[in-house]
Amino acid sequence: MYTESEMRQLYQCFARMLEYPAGGTLQAALKAQGLLMDEDPEAAAQLKEFHDYAESLPPGRLEEVYTGTFDLDAACHPYVGYHLFGETYKRSIFLVELKQRYSAEGFVFPDNELPDHLAVILHFLATTPDNTMAEEIARDALLPVLDRMTGRAKSEGFDEDENAEAPKAEEESEKRTQFQVVLEALRSVLQNQFQVLNVLESA
Repeated sequence: MYTESEMRQLYQCFARMLEYPAGGTLQAALKAQGLLMDEDPEAAAQLKEFHDYAESLPPGRLEEVYTGTFDLDAACHPYVGYHLFGETYKRSIFLVELKQRYSAEGFVFPDNELPDHLAVILHFLATTPDNTMAEEIARDALLPVLDRMTGRAKSEGFDEDENAEAPKAEEESEKRTQFQVVLEALRSVLQNQFQVLNVLESA
């Protein structure tokens, strides 16, 4: 189980890896890999794979892979509310609630981005002093969405009929990109963290 400080650092690292590449991606992968080495060696290995791949690319190629993963594949759109609610009024309410939480804590995100972008939410979780709220968002919003984005929702009993409008990852993607490897690692971190918390709370 990770400490509060370690979780904040991990949220920050994954935010850097899952936002549009603009510097800091490789360093974030290395830092997260070090934090995960003991607790989750499989996730650490996934981030090493991502780091080595990204480091080997010519300039500009990582940005192309990012766009191909998150902008062109509906199952991997990086907007949490879109996966949870589709394009419905419920997503609009979700966006408003996120903005209110951000505003209450003085959290500022880019003007050209929506508040439910995965990286924006991760940056917020890394900075909010409200650990209970951070756990709630990560467990109840991010984890189900990561199940969908990695194609694991159906195989692990997620209710596929809960929202027919939300996009769903194909069970077997034609081409799994390295950013999907990062999503897998983040999912593993959250799943392990909150499974442990649930066990401790029920003991």
